[in-house]
Amino acid sequence: MLNLVRSLRDWPDAKGLKRSAFLFSLLLVLSTIPAKALSETDTGGKAYPLETVSGYTENLATYNWNLSERQRPLLSLPDQISPNVDLTLSYPMARFAFPLFQSLYFNKRSDEYLLMLVSKHGRRAELVGLLREGQTNTYSDHPTGLELLDKNNVKIVRSSDGIEYTFSRFADGEFRCSQVNDRHSAVLTLAYGNDALLQRIAEDGGRTVRLSYESGRFHSITQTWTVNSSLLTRTWTIADESLRHAHADSSLTTLISIGKVVPSNAITTRYSSEMAESDRALARIFGDPGAVAAANGFEPQALARQYPLYRGDIIADNGRILRGHLSFAMHLYGSADGRGDSAVYVPVGFTSHSDGPSPTDAAVTFYYPRLGNLTNVTLAVFHVANFGLRNEAGRVRIGNIGGPGGSSAPYKHSHIEFYRGNTGLPASDARPALRIDPVSVFDLRIQLASRPR
Repeated sequence: MLNLVRSLRDWPDAKGLKRSAFLFSLLLVLSTIPAKALSETDTGGKAYPLETVSGYTENLATYNWNLSERQRPLLSLPDQISPNVDLTLSYPMARFAFPLFQSLYFNKRSDEYLLMLVSKHGRRAELVGLLREGQTNTYSDHPTGLELLDKNNVKIVRSSDGIEYTFSRFADGEFRCSQVNDRHSAVLTLAYGNDALLQRIAEDGGRTVRLSYESGRFHSITQTWTVNSSLLTRTWTIADESLRHAHADSSLTTLISIGKVVPSNAITTRYSSEMAESDRALARIFGDPGAVAAANGFEPQALARQYPLYRGDIIADNGRILRGHLSFAMHLYGSADGRGDSAVYVPVGFTSHSDGPSPTDAAVTFYYPRLGNLTNVTLAVFHVANFGLRNEAGRVRIGNIGGPGGSSAPYKHSHIEFYRGNTGLPASDARPALRIDPVSVFDLRIQLASRPR
């Protein structure tokens, strides 16, 4: 079993950590140690403060899986469910509980895979490291009896009691649990939405568990099952409204304060003063005086509670560059905490534009024969509310941030991308090859436009 202090030191090397998975895992780690400030460093000597203000953690959801009782719902749920079921739902694994909503992390420096397990009896979280067996594609941790078979885009984790967990690579580069094969031949399939939230668990016998969300937050579970050839459906919701509001206010009903964590395999590991000036200049071009821009892979520090990680480019273990959400893209906020309002502007000089926001993500496009330093450029602004063109002091106001398709209130933003050519709004899979680094478009008097393609 890994020493927890060493495990915390290794966290900055873990790739692909999403908000909820990261906070959940960090919460579990913190629940095993005294509630005090921690500071660990990686091999580069950079400190990553992890401060816990409260040692409280919710119990992991240990509802019974009715695998052998076919005429009952797949999960036995109480009448009132927790607002964090989606983050804490677990599956039995030998003497542990295995949180289903976690990514499989790889520590390139130590050549090991990391998993979070929770003891069934002590409720203590343990970060388990599976180390490579010689020159094989097999990794293991002998104390827990876990074994991992690396099949490139698929990783299979086997427990000592014969359960297999299949982790598949998703479009964002993360490995998430996509299937559980129980030792009694039952198969569970897990499906995720485009926002990486767990949406559905289906049993091979036809029973389903569907998780619903409102504004990106867990809201209810609907189960379907069959009794005497009759299909039954029931929905469980969060009955206590105060719990729902507490969940919305604190993400995981805990008080955790953390800083931005930058993985050591990030292409850009430090938010420099030049990058900050770049973001300020872009905010002046596209937003009101109080607006804040993020175009260099880092969102404002005040958003660390919602997005604790760097979201720019990272280098995968095979040397391939994996693009983050803010790779060759920028966010525009009305304020540093993401709660403010701002008008959205575009520069003058476009010769054509879309008629209005697109139906799925409220995007509008503008074609410029010349824009800033470049020629033949399409500008796309996603999440635009109150669309309408109006000239104002040498810019064109097009609406406000946070329209339909934007993130949930009170968090609001617009997402801005630049494409080579007169493209209109390209298909999603075509955008990465067409994107232009926002920093390179305008003369910002700094040398930042050298990120590799």
